[in-house]
Amino acid sequence: MSATTAATHEGARELETEPDLRSRLVAATAEVIAEDGPLAVRVEEVARRAGCSRATVYRYVADKDELVREVLVQRSAAIAARLDAEIDDAGEPADWIVEGLLGHAEAVRAEPWYRALDEQGGASALARVGGGPEALVALAAPLVAGFLARIEQRGALRADITLDEATEWLIGVHLGLLSPAFAERTRAHRASMLRKFVAYSLLT
Repeated sequence: MSATTAATHEGARELETEPDLRSRLVAATAEVIAEDGPLAVRVEEVARRAGCSRATVYRYVADKDELVREVLVQRSAAIAARLDAEIDDAGEPADWIVEGLLGHAEAVRAEPWYRALDEQGGASALARVGGGPEALVALAAPLVAGFLARIEQRGALRADITLDEATEWLIGVHLGLLSPAFAERTRAHRASMLRKFVAYSLLT
């Protein structure tokens, strides 16, 4: 059997025995990120851990950035879900925004993968992995979508602001909270600034 034929059979075997190989690739990527951070992800290492060839990886994803982005979004969504469960539905929408943004930023900064980026520049380093700007937006989107939906249901969003506009603005604010300049300020100071210049500007 030629090398080409063997490779073809190997690829077919992978597809036949592992219909959910993409999940294995994501899991392998998550392992690398947990151990060494997002910048350490390499297609060859992901393939090795997933038990497939490099060529097979590219049957399932466009590049390593796609895998990195999926892992980071999953982690961000898990944080957002936990924070969403803690929201007091009878509370004030301004509190949802302030505590949601602060809590999510704090939780993300505590993640091992984010700490691994601190030496590389934190949020600015994140812009270089996982699809660049797409990764940054995807990281914040699960949180923002959660409490904005509650605000809209409450009828508390200003009539002249669309949900898309509010989402875009809050994603930008959230990413700003990840920068060292804001992280070094006291929590009370950050909460006060968010309440005055972000929450109240969006609400009726």
